[in-house]
Amino acid sequence: MELQRRRRSLGLALLIVVFGLVGLVCAWGAANVGSTVFYAVCAALALALGAVLVRDELRPFQFAISEQGVTTRDGLVEWAAIEQVVLDEPTPPATSGPHLVLQPGDRVVLKLDDVRQSQDEIAEALQRYAGGRFDNRIARRGDRADFSFVLRGYDQGHVDNLLRRATDALLSGDPAQRAQVRADLEHADLVPVLRGYDRAQVEAHLRKLHARLGD
Repeated sequence: MELQRRRRSLGLALLIVVFGLVGLVCAWGAANVGSTVFYAVCAALALALGAVLVRDELRPFQFAISEQGVTTRDGLVEWAAIEQVVLDEPTPPATSGPHLVLQPGDRVVLKLDDVRQSQDEIAEALQRYAGGRFDNRIARRGDRADFSFVLRGYDQGHVDNLLRRATDALLSGDPAQRAQVRADLEHADLVPVLRGYDRAQVEAHLRKLHARLGD
């Protein structure tokens, strides 16, 4: 399965370059030195930013999942050299989206937001070719808790991070990890913010997780 890159910013990059060219024209025909300098500086900044965005969008991209292994820009990594390929999400409050991690090394080799193929398509290909090496942690965690947002609720990122750690501890089956996370839940310093998760819902859910971690 060969993945295709999603070029989300190419149109914006070209628009910024055009803006920079227009700025150069305005600087050429400006009525005074002050206007010339202003337009020239704006044009230079726009052209520099546009060039960087165009370069990033057009840089070589290669990623494939096959019987041989995983192919990136750096070449083929054979399955024999891969202990696990993990489909996971960044630790909250990061919002960069799902990514693939190769182990050993915990190396992020692909951000799914950068490609056209869906998460389900990529997971299906990995299940087919990687077999037992594929760990779909997103699927194993199941659906996220659906909390209401209220004024003076608990900070979303903090709560999401706690829930993720608790779920991972439950899935791991490691008694030491479960005990550590259970202790962290007991002393969780939940922070109210202007708009966050409903406090009563969060506290009830954390009590359930605390009890499950002690089973």
